[in-house]
Amino acid sequence: MSEVTSVALRRTRWFKTALLSMFLGSLWCLNERYAWMSLRGYRLTAGNSFVEKRFWDVFPAESLRFWPSFLQESQNVASFLERTIPVEVRTQLTGFGTFSTTVSLLSPWLLVEWRGQTWCISREGRMWSTADEDARIGGLRIPEKPLWRIASSDSSGVDEAPLPRGVFSSLFPVNIIENFLEGFGKASWFENVREIALERRAGADLFRLHYVSEERKYTILIQRNRSGWQELNTALEHILKRLPKDGGSRLIDATYENRIVVRALSEGAGEGSSK
Repeated sequence: MSEVTSVALRRTRWFKTALLSMFLGSLWCLNERYAWMSLRGYRLTAGNSFVEKRFWDVFPAESLRFWPSFLQESQNVASFLERTIPVEVRTQLTGFGTFSTTVSLLSPWLLVEWRGQTWCISREGRMWSTADEDARIGGLRIPEKPLWRIASSDSSGVDEAPLPRGVFSSLFPVNIIENFLEGFGKASWFENVREIALERRAGADLFRLHYVSEERKYTILIQRNRSGWQELNTALEHILKRLPKDGGSRLIDATYENRIVVRALSEGAGEGSSK
């Protein structure tokens, strides 16, 4: 490429840039005078006064005079709110200069005890502490049971790091829990499960259930492939119906391949102890 051609290309680019700047500047001046690019219509659906107030607190006022800026600002608003409070924010352009935003509360699905605090996890895999004042929103229905106790990996460093704040992606395997609940969550006996501990044993997931019904207190251990859960569910229901209702503590060990072992436990004894 010759030097003359190179100079010509630079001049052409400069001219296009200057022309574009003049055009945008003219549009801005026209908008400042006639407000023809101001926000023409906006609809917010929140269904909660606290959430609605938080939204308007961070709503970008400059977008009222120049709605194209709201296309980007709406993403910033959604990101901020979803990191701060348990909500999902969706904004869409409904017409020339008109927008609609829907702010929906996340539904607490799991109740987890971790590092001395109680946490909620939604089905979307979002997690927050029940002690967080910003997360205490009226209308959130927090499940009372079962309470999950989940051990994180020692190599992850999660247990040593400062406690996370706000709303964030779950630190725990939601898909594993979801699969487990699909297999056992709707069983009639599962209603009496107060707590579930998710642990690791021999490289596989181990579910330790604390079952309480009247005077009966059982520990149920489950560690099987998902393909055998339906058969195991039926077997557990049969065993729980046949056990005496006169109280006592028992360990129901369903971690074996082809059998379920039931042992009576002495008062205060745990797994591995028998009467």
